[in-house]
Amino acid sequence: MELQRLFNDAAVRGGRNLPPDRIARLADGSLRQWRVNGFGPWAAIDKATGSWIGRVGLDELDDWPGVDKIEVGFELHRAWWGRGLATEGALAALEFGFEQHRLQCIISVTAAVHAAARRVMEKAGLTYRGTRYWMNPQVPVVWYAIDRAAWKARKSEATTL
Repeated sequence: MELQRLFNDAAVRGGRNLPPDRIARLADGSLRQWRVNGFGPWAAIDKATGSWIGRVGLDELDDWPGVDKIEVGFELHRAWWGRGLATEGALAALEFGFEQHRLQCIISVTAAVHAAARRVMEKAGLTYRGTRYWMNPQVPVVWYAIDRAAWKARKSEATTL
């Protein structure tokens, strides 16, 4: 299973404990979200080879302790890091969420020490909102967010430059 291979890399897991049964639940949850919400993570595919390189897109975090539970997430095989693909995918997911699904706020969560993921969040326009412990009492996570109005303003500014 490709998702299992992806999460075998500790750098991709980002401090998360993801045994095979939890990865299977993630995959099932992604399919359920597409049926229920009309969105979920997309498969990231290398255009040149057709190979699956990870996943990116919107994800509902049912157990997130905040009010806003729709996350833009990105997990790519390490060989694909540093090419701007996570940022490109995050921006596409934000547009999809705000334009097609009229979401009011989208968050993103990562391990506090995951500097590369934090840079992707910032490049996509999300701003730091706080640090907390979630799912693992030994791994602090940071969460970022962008609301619809800020996204629209950012998009408008980009088109006038």
